[in-house]
Amino acid sequence: MSAEGLPPWASRQGAVILAMLEAVETAVRDGKPADRALHGLLAGKKKYGSRDRRIISDAVFCWFRWHGAVGELPLPQGLCAAWGLQGAEWPAALQAILEDLGWAPIDTQDLEGLSDRKELIETTWSISLAPEAQWLPEWWFAETAHLGEASTRLEEHLNRPPTWLRIDRELQPNLHQALMEDGAEWAGEACPCAYAFSQPGKIRTWCDQYPKGIEVQDLSSQQVARVCAPAPGATWWDACAGSGGKSLHLLDLAERKLDLTATDKRESAIENLVKRSRAHGLGKIRHYALDLTSKDLVLPNLTFDGILVDAPCSGSGTWARNPDAAWRTEEKDVRQAQRRQTQMLENLAKAVSPGKTLVYAVCSLTKSETLDVVEAFLAGHPEFGLEPFAHPLSGDQTDGTLTLLPSETHADGMFVARFVRTS
Repeated sequence: MSAEGLPPWASRQGAVILAMLEAVETAVRDGKPADRALHGLLAGKKKYGSRDRRIISDAVFCWFRWHGAVGELPLPQGLCAAWGLQGAEWPAALQAILEDLGWAPIDTQDLEGLSDRKELIETTWSISLAPEAQWLPEWWFAETAHLGEASTRLEEHLNRPPTWLRIDRELQPNLHQALMEDGAEWAGEACPCAYAFSQPGKIRTWCDQYPKGIEVQDLSSQQVARVCAPAPGATWWDACAGSGGKSLHLLDLAERKLDLTATDKRESAIENLVKRSRAHGLGKIRHYALDLTSKDLVLPNLTFDGILVDAPCSGSGTWARNPDAAWRTEEKDVRQAQRRQTQMLENLAKAVSPGKTLVYAVCSLTKSETLDVVEAFLAGHPEFGLEPFAHPLSGDQTDGTLTLLPSETHADGMFVARFVRTS
């Protein structure tokens, strides 16, 4: 495979990309996440430098991002069509694949609409892509019909957003100018501690330089702790803490004067949380492993001023970052997630002090995991009600629930509900 004017390594790299893509696709069909499969394929292979790894990763995830449109095509044709839909500049390795197919590169970068890109690709290369209604799983469109037009604006759910950083409030004024000069996207005064980069190298540089004051945290995820709005001196429980990103944010918002308990089902996540909290000088967080989905769960006789449950979910709001997840998730998985989320709220309700706060969040946009969970919880717990709050980005008053769409945040999709125990 050789193309005039292309570097000599382009053909070899193109062949490697296709081989890697085929192996990762097989792993995903078996239920393995694409990033984990790709990491395993590249681990220990020193012959692949940073340039090779970047283009391989970009190509693999481009294929899964547009899999619904191109998945019926053979891998070489499908990968090229996916790259065209993405509207990116053509690297030499993919130009070599085009040459082997007898296709010429087409420039789709200036075409904003997916329909326009689809039409140009089909006309130029004489291929047929799937209808746009098949570009995400069929059940997803039914589950997000309550979002109206936003459900079918595929650019919002398929185009990868940048990576967001959260800067500790004390540090932010000193770093703002340097971040902006380095090309960061700033969320603005509405969320002044949030900055984004599209280049992974810049993310690593800033995090390495300020390990105690900068965290990778999506902009939508940052709004969850801001909805919690913990007061200094209050008692809070981060009930599904994971590795502690929101725990650290809650502490930062409360000026580090928070009586905080953090739990997670996974021991490994708790261990990571402990390391991160100590790195930030926050070793006093109480932490232990706890499975909140158990129907027989007995909690200590304690109550809290606030509880945050960022519940495990289908993750449909993050599919633009993890596109293979869309094709590993079935409708039954959403139903199972809903049952777990409902049980978690059931177990946590008794630990909220009267007049105090329970915040429920999921990085999903499905009705089953958002509005339906809220409705079921309120029906079973008349002692709770929704507590209206100001939208943390726009300032508009909410009814106690918040849906953050990718079009609003240039970030992940997220749902948040804030309850108050009225008696």
